[in-house]
Amino acid sequence: MSTSTRSRYGLRHVFGLLLAAVLAAPALAQPACAQGTSTTPHMLWRVASEANGTEGYLVGSVHVMKKEAYPLDSVFREAFSEADVLVLEANLDSMQVKAKTLVRELALYPPGTTLKKELPDETYAMLEKRAEKIGLNLAQMQRMEPWMVSIMIPTRQMQKAGYSQNQGLDRHFFDKAKKAGTSVRALETAEEQMRFFDDLPPEKQEAYLRQSLKKADRTVENFDKIVRYWRTGNASGIEEMMVEQMKNDAPALYERLITERNATWMPRLTEILESEALPMIVVGAGHVVGVNGLVELLREKGYRVEQL
Repeated sequence: MSTSTRSRYGLRHVFGLLLAAVLAAPALAQPACAQGTSTTPHMLWRVASEANGTEGYLVGSVHVMKKEAYPLDSVFREAFSEADVLVLEANLDSMQVKAKTLVRELALYPPGTTLKKELPDETYAMLEKRAEKIGLNLAQMQRMEPWMVSIMIPTRQMQKAGYSQNQGLDRHFFDKAKKAGTSVRALETAEEQMRFFDDLPPEKQEAYLRQSLKKADRTVENFDKIVRYWRTGNASGIEEMMVEQMKNDAPALYERLITERNATWMPRLTEILESEALPMIVVGAGHVVGVNGLVELLREKGYRVEQL
């Protein structure tokens, strides 16, 4: 596979499109919803410490969006204007700089090993059919590990539907922070993010790929539904589409990507919240909702968490 191909489908596309790859439930046909307003809830929470009065904001992000998502409702702009520090899952500039190296080290089979050799015949046949349908060159993907291919499939579909990481909420606030001179902190490194996938056993990666292929016809439709839920602050809808479906279809992935990461983040988040600087914490919406989500974990730690 060429260096240009690895770069084009590298780290900068991987994380924003993760959850689309494991969606399972068919989306219901619905009319488009307008952007949320100040009278509707938002995927934004105010976090306050009962002990010492420190405060912060928690945003459930959609990592890829369309340009029509902007401008955001004023409640997001006001929260950002109050923040002293922006906290993201990872530093986006660092991710882009390290993308090619990390993909080469963590997302590729060793020389001589290929998807065709490693995948069951049925799974490989499904992959061939899907790659042809969406215009991916399977010959150039042969050395990619299954987890990476599982993400490339919805990546291509989402791009063709007009979604872009450059329009994602993380990128939006990251760019605003750089322009405003607001401090930016990261909860983990790009390498740590990739290892959550790479450390999955081969059989779990194959199962994840198979699930992605089975649900591929509904990827864009389902993600459109997620965005509609996000725009209206429907946290239970986000939980159903992002969390419950992952639990059901890829439980090992759910444990690795949601439960374990949230538990790892909590000490870092509490340290940030207890500092003098008021933080705006922007992480994927799937990390915020549900029984293992950050909203509930923060409440268990004694914080008052209020959806705005």
